[in-house]
Amino acid sequence: MSDQWNKANWLKKVKEQPAELSISDHRIRRRIQLLNLHLFDLQLLRWVRPFLLRLSDEIADATTEFVFDLFKFQSTLLPRSLSTTIRDKNVEITQMFLSGVLDQRFIRSSREQALLCFRYQLDLSNQIALSHGFINCIIEAINRQVNCREQALIISKALEKIVNLNLQLIMENYQQLKDNNDQKKEEAIRFKAYHDPLTGLPNQLVAEEVIEAMIDQRKDHSFSVFKINIDRLKMINEMYGRTIGNKLLIMLSGRINAALEPLAAELYRISSDEFMILFKNRLSRSELIDAAELLTHTSELPFIVDGKEIYATYSIGISRFPQDGANSVQLFGCADAALREAKKDTKESYFFYNTMLHQQLMKKICIEDELQKALYKQQFVLYYQPQVDAGSGALVGVEALLRWEHPIHGILPPSGFIAVAEETGIIREIGWWVLNEACRQMKKWQETGALNVPISVNLSFNQFRDETVVKQVAHALKMSGLAPNRLNLEITESMMAEDLERSVRILNEIRALGVGVSLDDFGTGYSSLSYLKNLPINQLKIDRSFVIDIVRNHRDQAIVAAIVTLAKQLWVDVIVEGIETEEQLRAIEACRCRAIQGYYYSQPLAESDFTEKYLA
Repeated sequence: MSDQWNKANWLKKVKEQPAELSISDHRIRRRIQLLNLHLFDLQLLRWVRPFLLRLSDEIADATTEFVFDLFKFQSTLLPRSLSTTIRDKNVEITQMFLSGVLDQRFIRSSREQALLCFRYQLDLSNQIALSHGFINCIIEAINRQVNCREQALIISKALEKIVNLNLQLIMENYQQLKDNNDQKKEEAIRFKAYHDPLTGLPNQLVAEEVIEAMIDQRKDHSFSVFKINIDRLKMINEMYGRTIGNKLLIMLSGRINAALEPLAAELYRISSDEFMILFKNRLSRSELIDAAELLTHTSELPFIVDGKEIYATYSIGISRFPQDGANSVQLFGCADAALREAKKDTKESYFFYNTMLHQQLMKKICIEDELQKALYKQQFVLYYQPQVDAGSGALVGVEALLRWEHPIHGILPPSGFIAVAEETGIIREIGWWVLNEACRQMKKWQETGALNVPISVNLSFNQFRDETVVKQVAHALKMSGLAPNRLNLEITESMMAEDLERSVRILNEIRALGVGVSLDDFGTGYSSLSYLKNLPINQLKIDRSFVIDIVRNHRDQAIVAAIVTLAKQLWVDVIVEGIETEEQLRAIEACRCRAIQGYYYSQPLAESDFTEKYLA
């Protein structure tokens, strides 16, 4: 092109170029106005099109190489097989910019580019870099083809406007894709928290909330609870394997739900072999018997699972509101007591909670007295379970676990007494003893020079609700001499749900001491990502329920991987508990989690055994 040019004649030729601006979306038209993008800019790009087409191959190669360099810079190597695809896309985008047309195809192309960025994890900053690189490649070509500097500058400014519009639309669509993806992840984790992952049924947490809501709304209205236990499920799993056992549970829940269709009832799965039915309407005793027998009849026909005939029978415990309990905890307790009686009865498969059972439950009060004596007579001891690095096997932490050295029954795990301790409130005193003893023992080990890892201590709900909790932690550190960064307190999600604002304040005060905070059993409670980002925690502890079937269950693998990724973004460590097999360990390692805890490495050990094994 000649250096000699007549600006007026040139502008006249430019304005003769065919161009179209036909976008109807008012939001995008507003962006166009803010960018000061006019039809004349499109005509400028249309005018220069024939000159740049001579260099189309060169421009495509340069922009494609820039894309590969950008990914290489962020340590992502794209397969060279994508080179042709990316090159063709760059040619298409270049031709679109130079077409002189701004219509729905432009919007559609921006969405497609955003999808590519999202698919290959090209974040917003890299999108901007890619856009600038693209502009520079084309402007360089313009400068070579248009010798007049003023002409080149005018055309380049028009190009920058349309490329910036394209970038804005890409970023907007990218953010929408990212938000939708984050929402899906949160919904998946939230669904896991409120539903049984195998059957998809709501879990006990939902059942408790529904019952409490019914009590608040209809205090004078009667309703009933069936607690159902699947007889011999453990034996079925041992005989046929857990996979068939799981399929059986899915079929069984479907059969129960079908039987409940004529009734105003809801089915919940509350544990591995237990379901719960909530009958919302007032039913007489005879109507409840009819319902129980209807459910019993559903078990008369065998289940055909992978060609095998399997019979699964039920035992049912029945409690009623208001005569058997004033809240969900009491109703569940009464239904559970009735269920135990139903499993004893050889004639009937169901049992109603009654006065005699109430008297039997009163015996539990005796346990409270024994617990008080146990605390006074120093019958409680701590066992210690190692937390290790899955790769090296190195010790990275220790969890202190409570045991009761009962004078008659021997060593009792918490499952044998902790429920009563929590109900009576004595768990608070026991919990403070555990905290002080764990700190004292860890300091003793550290003084030998053989152990320099943190010790984890579980806080109970009652302890966490105690207004002196921060003072108690500070006191335990002071009395033992243990460094704050060598203490890690484990809390559960459900502890914080009642009063999130207070929970965050207490956790901040604990963290200010220098003490670590671990969110225990993550994924089984509320698992709200909206509050997780605000919690001052330094560790997530993924619950063992995700580990049980992780070798075969791709959903569990996906959820664990999502939690690990989320934690990494929040600068939070992750540990997985409940590792019992090498296969589970490999599956967890594939999710990029290294810190683990479980029987695969060691069961909880007495202080002397732990010292001999890890500190000798």
